[in-house]
Amino acid sequence: MRRRVFVIAGEYSANPRFLPPSRRGRAFLAVPHPELTREEVTRLFFRYPNRSEDGRTKPEDWKREFGLDSPVGLTDLFASAAHRALTSLWQLTGGDYVRARDSITDLYVTSMPGLDPNERMNIGLVPQALRASLALSPRVVAQYVVGTSDSGAWAFAQAVRAARTAEQPATIVVVAGQIIPSGYASQYQIRTVLGEDDQRRGLDMLAVGDLLMDAFKRNLGLSREDVSDFLTRVAARKFQAGAQYPAGIQAGKPFRRELPRTPYFHASDIAAPCCGAAATIITSDEELAQAVANARNKRYRVAPVTEVLGVGEGSSNENFLHRQSPMVFGTAVREALAATADDARVPVSAFASCGFGVAHDAFPSIELGFLLAMGLSWERSAERMKEGWSNPFGGLLSFGHALGASGLVQVNKAHHLFSGDERYLQDGPGPKRQGFRESGAIAFTTSVGGPLSHIVGSLLRGGFERLRPLAERALLRVGQPERTPAVDEWRARRHQLGMVARAHLLRLRGPGEPWLVEGTTYVSIRSALRALTPDEVSRLTFDGLEELVLPEKLEEVRGQLRQVVLVVLGEAERVASMFDVFRLLTDEVRELSAGWREMGWVAKKGAALPDDKLAERVKDTLRVPFAVLCGSSEDPAARRHVLFLPASGLTYAAFDGIDLVWRLPDGTFQPAPPDPTLLPFWNARAARPERENPPQRPGFPSEMVDRILEQKQPESAAQLQLLRIWFAADPPRPALEQALRRAGSAMAAPPPPVRAVVYLGEIAARGELEDPGAAHELVGRAARDARAFLEAYEISVAQFGDRVAFGAFERPPFRTRPDEGLVGAARFAREVARASLEHGVVVRAVVCAGDGAVYDDAMGRPGLASAANVRAAELLATIRQGPAVPTIAVDAGKGLLLERLQQRLAGWELDPDGPPGCAVWRLPR
Repeated sequence: MRRRVFVIAGEYSANPRFLPPSRRGRAFLAVPHPELTREEVTRLFFRYPNRSEDGRTKPEDWKREFGLDSPVGLTDLFASAAHRALTSLWQLTGGDYVRARDSITDLYVTSMPGLDPNERMNIGLVPQALRASLALSPRVVAQYVVGTSDSGAWAFAQAVRAARTAEQPATIVVVAGQIIPSGYASQYQIRTVLGEDDQRRGLDMLAVGDLLMDAFKRNLGLSREDVSDFLTRVAARKFQAGAQYPAGIQAGKPFRRELPRTPYFHASDIAAPCCGAAATIITSDEELAQAVANARNKRYRVAPVTEVLGVGEGSSNENFLHRQSPMVFGTAVREALAATADDARVPVSAFASCGFGVAHDAFPSIELGFLLAMGLSWERSAERMKEGWSNPFGGLLSFGHALGASGLVQVNKAHHLFSGDERYLQDGPGPKRQGFRESGAIAFTTSVGGPLSHIVGSLLRGGFERLRPLAERALLRVGQPERTPAVDEWRARRHQLGMVARAHLLRLRGPGEPWLVEGTTYVSIRSALRALTPDEVSRLTFDGLEELVLPEKLEEVRGQLRQVVLVVLGEAERVASMFDVFRLLTDEVRELSAGWREMGWVAKKGAALPDDKLAERVKDTLRVPFAVLCGSSEDPAARRHVLFLPASGLTYAAFDGIDLVWRLPDGTFQPAPPDPTLLPFWNARAARPERENPPQRPGFPSEMVDRILEQKQPESAAQLQLLRIWFAADPPRPALEQALRRAGSAMAAPPPPVRAVVYLGEIAARGELEDPGAAHELVGRAARDARAFLEAYEISVAQFGDRVAFGAFERPPFRTRPDEGLVGAARFAREVARASLEHGVVVRAVVCAGDGAVYDDAMGRPGLASAANVRAAELLATIRQGPAVPTIAVDAGKGLLLERLQQRLAGWELDPDGPPGCAVWRLPR
């Protein structure tokens, strides 16, 4: 049995200034939390107060920042968030607080461990200690879930599955939190979310986020100006929206473009690491969920219940550089979306039709990657991000990125928006935020672990005026067609995606071995230190240094910095702690920059800076540009090469216009000419010559694509289009079938036409009904009743304004006589006219027959495309000129068919002056 699961509370931990020691003990946590003031729900997530590089704090740090005599630990944040969530549940359900606590059956706790050097906690004992602190029943099952930056979402998904399949209804508190000290020591620890080989080759998360942005820019046919404008507008919108969600660390801060941190991103584009905890209560106890929904608390605008429709995850190799498919495809993202859609029993297209989303956006390129993976084009994705569809509250950019807590923060945000939680939502001046329809709306959340290594998604429904009972909800699923699981369809493509880059490169011929340029960026010298060879260090130019040093001294200064890097590189092999290495690097840079100032080598811009600032600016130039090249090796671990720049006379700037390089026999690289026929199919600028398609052959679409990937010659233009559509996220069926036919697929032949009959009716007179919609409802009811005369046919129906349109069609092999449809539709028209006239409503209608094609309409139901639709509209315009009496026009009504129709329309008068080829009957007054 699969139980329904609901989110019934979502809260955050207090800011440390509201967590004195008196609020951390069991005496405070065992009773309801006092009512929160506006200040107590503002800036809940915070920066760690240390000012040293090693991440450690002193008592005066906590006193200075928060007025505390003792530091706040992660377990304190866990308890604070859970305590607030339990209090919210108690306020909604009433009764005593003990009863609210006793409704809890399980406790899940999670974080990304190992970041805080001040707190070496035994994570195995944290859940049990938290259970005791909150005075929960000893029967509560308490467990710790370990993860990376997706651990909050992962724990939530695990809790949903447990509650869904529990023998008895379960109510689970999920708590996720993080403490992240400032300084490079913790940043270096965060870097461990990458795979070991990624770290060994010099990558860090900042470089991965920027690298992904460059890959999108290259393959979507964008310019740097396009990307810069896009990023600026998205960041400005997020800072503006963040003011309406005051719990965030940046809430209310004005937007300004900060200093560049990478070639694409400024500091104002990147979510800042922060500290804090979130708690979410979920339940599969429908009685409890109904009690919460029925509560009329002025804090919420609608029912504070959010149903969890589905959860899912996707995974890729932990090493970003080992992934077999091109990095722009985001295989883990697509797998997570497909798995979540399958779990929710909806198509993948449900993501794009959500009312809103709360997407992981530590970097804007990751949020963009989610929208592209949903099947949205660059233009549509950019528009939605700019207007805040995928992050209504500004995302992690304005809230802050508390790593392990962030996935649960996403769920809480969705719950707050759905329920109109005025504790967390602050509307600006003007009308209140738009709500949702009575039956609720759907939203998605996404969370990321590592460099897109593990993705967790969820689909939620909320915004209910009331919570529908299970029996009523079951009616909504009736008639949904069975479909192939989206994950199965995706895996068929994923295997092929692992071969596409290699297949493309093996077809290219040139002066050397071909390598695709997947992306370029810069990485900190500290991250790349152990990846650099002495020869690569000797070529470093430290871009940006030219702004700080006089031109005539630039090469000498570069030489000194290269020497420092070589010394530090040697030291890294000798000492155990990289922190000691980084401290040596900092000390050497400070000493050098002070010496340059004394010798007068510093340019005017640098001379205006104090010594510490000058040294920091010089340290900022200690970045290494590199390009990621993709080759044709069979071994995925050797398929990508990190080329530190400059190399072979090619600089970072030169690579901006290079998409392919040849590796010559002497090991150097030579750029290929800008030829669109050399580009892979996933590049928007790729082109192929038209070529006669091979003879049509049977085979499923995946087999057709396999043949294209295996062929020795380049793809034709038709095959290029097929590959693009086949590997697109959620490709539309008509476009895929058309591409298959053009590429030579015998199985993609157009389906045979259906036999169709069209009814188009309109209200000619509404009688004496006062309600403006009464006539429309009566006609719609009459049409439902008249459905009895078309039982041999499938039906598509639309009612809009004064018109009702029915398309009835029969697929081959046909089981009825050719004229049976017209006779049945005439009887249908007669029934609608008679039933409507009983209430004084006059309907005139047209019936036409012809061939047609079936398609999926806007509601995902079968629709009819036929020339008979056009003919019916023309005839309706003609008979509209006649009297306002019940009228039925039947196209091609003549001969024996006319006699049959006359029998069915006994009592109706045949108009001798009807349009040519058409019989018109009117009901006498």
